[in-house]
Amino acid sequence: MKKILSSFITGILFLSVTLSLCLFLSFCSSEKVGSESTDTAMIMKVQPLRERVKRMEEAWRWKREHVLPMVMREQGIDLWILRGNEADRYHNNEGPIYCSLLLADLRGMVYDSQHGRAKPAFLMFNDTGDEIEYIEPRDYKHITEIVKERDPKRIAISQFNNKRMLAALGKKYAARSVDSRIVGVRWHETIPSGMLDTYRQVVKIAHALIAEGFSNRAIVPDVTTIDDLNWWFRHRAIELGFEHENHPSISIQRSEKDIAKYDDPAEHVTSARTRNDLFVVIRRGDILRIDADMYLFGLETDSHQYAYVLRSGESEVPQELKDAFDLANRIEDQFRLEFKAGRTGKEIVAASKKLKFPDNVVGATNDFHPPPKYIMRFVRNGLMLSKESSVVGMTSGPRYAATSIVSNDNVLHENTLYAFEPHIDVFIPGWGEQGLELGMGQITVFKDGELQYLDRGQTDGWLVIR
Repeated sequence: MKKILSSFITGILFLSVTLSLCLFLSFCSSEKVGSESTDTAMIMKVQPLRERVKRMEEAWRWKREHVLPMVMREQGIDLWILRGNEADRYHNNEGPIYCSLLLADLRGMVYDSQHGRAKPAFLMFNDTGDEIEYIEPRDYKHITEIVKERDPKRIAISQFNNKRMLAALGKKYAARSVDSRIVGVRWHETIPSGMLDTYRQVVKIAHALIAEGFSNRAIVPDVTTIDDLNWWFRHRAIELGFEHENHPSISIQRSEKDIAKYDDPAEHVTSARTRNDLFVVIRRGDILRIDADMYLFGLETDSHQYAYVLRSGESEVPQELKDAFDLANRIEDQFRLEFKAGRTGKEIVAASKKLKFPDNVVGATNDFHPPPKYIMRFVRNGLMLSKESSVVGMTSGPRYAATSIVSNDNVLHENTLYAFEPHIDVFIPGWGEQGLELGMGQITVFKDGELQYLDRGQTDGWLVIR
């Protein structure tokens, strides 16, 4: 045990140093834009794609060597058998668990298997007691031979379309089989501590990009539209060499008097909020909200942040908006404390509903989901595995998306990640009965018995457009 622990700690330190060196940051602050000043902190150099893939593979390889044994033993699994087609809802039936356990070289290329195929049909992990043995069975007949030879006491297999697998195991070993879903979730959701240092940097970069976009560098009040800003963020990400999955989502909250003043069509601004896909002009006095993500090293950010557009004659955000912002942050901290090891997503939500808030809080919900992960995997003929990101783990709702393995019945464990997205509505006179929505979404990790922010955004208050 001491030897295993020492190896684990050494690996964490190595991974932390290696991945942290991947980011080369250069910061610019108080940059002059016309006659105004904006505070920006932007990444100027990111490693080329080839180097990013190598670093990602090093991280996943270390995880296979150290996290996989821990998870299999935690779940009491002696033998884990995966099929390349055991996921029914993913591109080419390649599930995120299979893709994440498939061996690849440091170029991100899937190894030619010992049987001459670039993509093996089966993966097998056998716990010998000293190590996790990696095997690529040729076919179902070969699986029968391997299982009889190793005589495992507990076998994890997929329950999806598994008649041929059960037949290959035979009655004796089929009776020892269990659903592999939980061991797969535990494997995928657990992040090595050494990766957190890099993840914190990735989140900081995302927050810096939002700060740049929510400034006069990207916005001219009474000219720039929501859609202009959506495309600005997407274009800026391409310029900087970031990977990203979703089109940025930006919306406006507008006071009732300004809705009447600017006379946008009713379908554009309803109940002081806009839809994201419209060409609404950003006006003075508006509140902007962004929901955006960015990938680096397969780690995705999921940030919800807010900005206020100063009215003519204003030098700072009105006090009532500052107070609402502070209140929303305090409620988020209350929600954060409801994350306790062993609770399910349902239990966390149920406990959060019992919390008491001031009368001006119109509504508050504790919403969260695992952040998507993405691993670049290629085969030699140019095809790509893992075409989309994968969402695996515990969530506040019953499901997240068609390509997800999440459940609000899953249990909260150490070293698991969450896109923490509380939705908090604060009533302010003149801003509609529904209140201002102020939920600062961000990436968190459950570590050392508490939910921790990787880089808590907007603790100092509003981003400001002048």
